Amino acid sequence: MLEYARMPETDITCKPTRDTFIRFGVVLAAFFGFGLYFFYDGSVGYRLQNEVYFSHEAFAALGQQVEKSAPASWKAMTASSPLLPAVQLEDGPAIVWTGEMVFPLPKDCEATRSCPPEVQDYHAMSKGWNDCWLAYTGRMRYPATPCEHPHDEGAIREQWYAGGGCMVVSLLIIWLMVRTKNRVLALEGDTVTAAGRQFRVADITQLDLRQWWGKGVKGAAYATVNGRKIKMDGMTYGGFGEKGTADAFMKALLAQYKGEILEYERDDAGKQ
Repeated sequence: MLEYARMPETDITCKPTRDTFIRFGVVLAAFFGFGLYFFYDGSVGYRLQNEVYFSHEAFAALGQQVEKSAPASWKAMTASSPLLPAVQLEDGPAIVWTGEMVFPLPKDCEATRSCPPEVQDYHAMSKGWNDCWLAYTGRMRYPATPCEHPHDEGAIREQWYAGGGCMVVSLLIIWLMVRTKNRVLALEGDTVTAAGRQFRVADITQLDLRQWWGKGVKGAAYATVNGRKIKMDGMTYGGFGEKGTADAFMKALLAQYKGEILEYERDDAGKQ
């Protein structure tokens, strides 16, 4: 918890707790991290997975074809042909299926320009294309096992949308952190400050303490002022326990408030 200055018994100021910002930080890190992950897949990850997927398909097809070829013709064919028959689009090379489905590849995809030396090795391919594939992925530092299916342009756009959504939520969390930092839960004389509003104790027509006291304390009370419910969040502001000030705030408020109170029946120990 944060440190609090000593104040008169009737004047209590509860500032945001350290635990509140820790929780904010954890959620912010999660959404920001997922956003970066989605952006990576949209710009690099899915394209690279497409390259590995189609390269694996090409190795398998060439493995079937090498058995019907002679060493000289094989060398000439693989030296003059790319591994992947891609087309060049505005944002880079891509594999196109049936003229409709477009699967983008990395912009610097070497497989669209030539066959790798592992494919050009006739004797190695004749013994087993899978060993050549493992040698190729090892050299390129690619995963040896391709993804289950390639990713088309729509799937890549979805990654950008998801990443953007995560970043919007991250900005919202940052805004909530700033707002929380600038607020307090306080009682100064007969003036209450809560949820960014100020009102007098005499203006409260009902005080709902059902989520404040007792077993499984939730730390939230609601004051009805001019027909509106205003939340007094003791878990966020002040906190409970030995170093908490939320209970002191509520005791000081109840010392002045004489109106209707909603609460569950409690014993002397404060339990339900």
